Amino acid sequence: MINITTITRQSVSQVVSYYADGADDYYAKDGTAMQWQGEGADTLGLTGEVDQQRFRELLEGRIDGNTQLKRNAAGGPTKERIGYDLTFSAPKGVALQALVDGDQRIVDAHDRAVSAAIREAERLAMARHTVNKKTAVEQTNNLVVAKFRHETSRALDPDLHTHAFVMNMTQRQDGEWRALMNDGIINSTMHLGNVYKAELAKELEKAGFVLRYERNGTFDLAHFSDHQIREFSARSQQIEAALAKKGLDRTTATQAEKNQAAMATRDKKAPSVDRDELRKVWKERSKELGIDFNSREWAGEGSRGPDGKDRSATPSPQLEKPLEWHADKTLEFAIQSLTERKAIITEKELMDSAIKHGFGRLGVDEIRAGIERRQDSGHLIKEEPLYSVGSAENDKNTKKNSKTDHEKPANEPVLLSRKEWTDTLVKSGRTRSEAAKLVAKGIESGRLKPGEARFTTVIAQRREREILSMERMGRGKFESTITPQKVKNFLDDRPLNAEQAKAVGNIAQGRNQFMGVQGFAGVGKSYMTKAARDLLEANGYKVTALAPYGSQKKALEEEGIEARTVASFLKAQDKKIDSNTVVFIDEAGVIPARQMNEVMKKIEDAGARVVFLGDVSQTKAIEAGKPFEQLMKAGMETSHMEDIQRQKTPALLEAVKLAAAGDAKGSLAIIGKVGEIPIDAARYNEIVKTYVGMPKAERDNALVITGTNESRKQINEGIRRGLELEGTGQKYNLLNRLDTTQAQRRHSKYYQKNAIIVPEQDYKNGLLRGEQYKILDTGPGNRLTVENNAGERIQFSPAQCTKLSVYTNERSELAVGDQVKITRNDKVRDLANGDRFIVAEIQDGKIILTDGKIGSEDPGRKLGRVELDTKESLFIGYSYASTVHSAQGLTCDKVLVNLETESITTAKDVYYVAVSRARHEALLFTDNAGKLGDAVNRPNLKAAALDIKQLAKHAEPKTMAVEKKRPDKEHDRSVGL
Repeated sequence: MINITTITRQSVSQVVSYYADGADDYYAKDGTAMQWQGEGADTLGLTGEVDQQRFRELLEGRIDGNTQLKRNAAGGPTKERIGYDLTFSAPKGVALQALVDGDQRIVDAHDRAVSAAIREAERLAMARHTVNKKTAVEQTNNLVVAKFRHETSRALDPDLHTHAFVMNMTQRQDGEWRALMNDGIINSTMHLGNVYKAELAKELEKAGFVLRYERNGTFDLAHFSDHQIREFSARSQQIEAALAKKGLDRTTATQAEKNQAAMATRDKKAPSVDRDELRKVWKERSKELGIDFNSREWAGEGSRGPDGKDRSATPSPQLEKPLEWHADKTLEFAIQSLTERKAIITEKELMDSAIKHGFGRLGVDEIRAGIERRQDSGHLIKEEPLYSVGSAENDKNTKKNSKTDHEKPANEPVLLSRKEWTDTLVKSGRTRSEAAKLVAKGIESGRLKPGEARFTTVIAQRREREILSMERMGRGKFESTITPQKVKNFLDDRPLNAEQAKAVGNIAQGRNQFMGVQGFAGVGKSYMTKAARDLLEANGYKVTALAPYGSQKKALEEEGIEARTVASFLKAQDKKIDSNTVVFIDEAGVIPARQMNEVMKKIEDAGARVVFLGDVSQTKAIEAGKPFEQLMKAGMETSHMEDIQRQKTPALLEAVKLAAAGDAKGSLAIIGKVGEIPIDAARYNEIVKTYVGMPKAERDNALVITGTNESRKQINEGIRRGLELEGTGQKYNLLNRLDTTQAQRRHSKYYQKNAIIVPEQDYKNGLLRGEQYKILDTGPGNRLTVENNAGERIQFSPAQCTKLSVYTNERSELAVGDQVKITRNDKVRDLANGDRFIVAEIQDGKIILTDGKIGSEDPGRKLGRVELDTKESLFIGYSYASTVHSAQGLTCDKVLVNLETESITTAKDVYYVAVSRARHEALLFTDNAGKLGDAVNRPNLKAAALDIKQLAKHAEPKTMAVEKKRPDKEHDRSVGL
């Protein structure tokens, strides 16, 4: 609903005519289609209707008759940035109701929503200010904006949209007009779009319209069907077709890719048309499609119940509860949803999540007020302000080619608190008073730029404190019955290396309730664990193991170790542990704080001992927290294993050692084999060609690893074509888990039609545990309409049925010889999510899988056959290419790794996991070899709630006296002040 385009000085005349001549106001005829807005516009006396001549003058940089705005133009005058086009587009159904039915209220609501977004954009306006070669950044909070409302698309469909042309100018506090520093606006397009949508949705619901909300943060009028919307969306179909040719869609393409598709498919702007005739055409098309503009009923399967009776929604009533109540409930949702995955969240993340959840009820101002209330109540903890040096150089590091609002620059500026900046100056010889005054002056002048506000919660911090406290209280709690001599006698008969032997000894004689083993990938942690198990059991101890995922649990069992998943352990009534038990917890680095806290409490209560096994350098938990790392930093007794044994070639071994130690860039230089192919599709094709060109024996013991699900999908499809499997099998419905949080699963709008839900328990409304239900509709209200394989329908509120798993349902081909993986645990068949198989047979109504143990230490071993009924959708996906999270724990001879330098999935831990899977060879493919070193060296930081720098209890003084003398200017310059 929002696009942003940078406009350069190509031809000012064309810019004027495009915006001003194309603006129309068919229904009002009162001049509201072209309007000035902004504090900067008010300063210049620009109000009301846009005057084309004045618009032209400002584009040319003429502020008034005597003042010429200076704007730097890298690349020559024609490259000078004259402004930024923020295009706000109403949903298609909203445009139809406004323009075909002629509902002026909707046009007015659209205008008010655009105005709200522009007011929000003004909060982001900044300008640079350079004094004595020091550049500061000033928050100006003023813009000059010319708004042009248009009502047709290039395909002459109804398309209510406004071009908000933001002039590349803003006024500083000293009265000078300067070029706009656009970072804040450019990096906040998602937020500005959400502000527009929030205001529009609120206005529409107040007017009595029922809205249908989608999980991607969009909405439309609920009385239009999907078919009716699509038939009036010729322009969207053109763009989607262009994206599809590249294997993309609107959800997977970046904003730049969507803009490129829009430009590539754009027709020449149609000459002026007869509006009366065009509206007649629209009305005829609406009639043919059966559109009822007077309806306010839900157009979908949710409008009728299982008995077939109509249960359409009625117009939304006025809000009975105060806005503060709605804002508080909305923020409660946003905080729960975000903190499920992150211990620390940014203000932008919190705002965007809350605004989207509050569509139809709340605007941005109500959300801000709600955040302040959560802080005042103590539920939300805000980090004290952090500042970075506000230099021009740092401004360049704001991610020129950012693909999303959430991606971070490769080299972020250092952020320090006021006290930390003061301490820095004190260490270099300043008195504390002098240092404090200099820091205050730096903040006031803008040379110290405030970083984005961050938050955590009391619950998250309490959980982490409990984890650390339990470990401390467990120190020295036990006396081992295994003497040093017994340990020596045991180790004399075992071929363990020095690190493995030391770890076994520490475990056997440990006196602490909780201890860890930090081991790099491929050091033989499993072999050491088996030896420790044997020694403990030989001396009367009971040994059991836990692992985060089913596939890891099965791997432990195959090593002869009794194991359960962490989740099943927590659910079990009988934990099967006592004071004589030693519990090994594998892959402890991917266990989140929530689970770690619960597990440690259960083990503490039982009086058992724990050995955490993990590697903090590998990928972290999907949920919030990094407790294994926190415990080690807090002093938990830990054995270290760094003698990597997996890699069989010297160069690869050295490269993996460097990656494990955190020097990914140095590791990359040693590997050396990097194929640079800038275009994604061509690079994927080269990976496919390389993989398919291997002899079958090599392919069977090779892995393709990539960062994103979209690239994984394209590479998998390419490999199937290359192996000539495409067209030789049959089509099936294949299920992959849809990424949702627990908070989202309580609200129907975060589900999507045609997805599959699987209840994890029986419910009184008829939902049965383990059964598959297809989602037919996601409303009205917080209601899902689902259907089982027998055609029986159930309607229910997900707020009342919270134990649901959600899967996407894709129609894909399976052929004999396909490599696949399981996407859901199945206790009956002893299948774990991630287990890998080969399709051996396809029969009528079933397929037969065989387990070739792809990626195992013994790839030739067969574990038997699995038979799956094809009457239902299959929990299966292709496994030729995997993401790093899926590949962690696997081993093979050769890996082919796709590394895209601008993707947030390319980082230090991802690179390390990828290259460490291989015994013999790692082949790397990238879009930019020159940037790859910095990309793989990016830390993929996982924050803990206790990492946050909390505000002091006393209030921070707002102003401080500015020092008059500056005896050491050279030092001040060195720290940016």
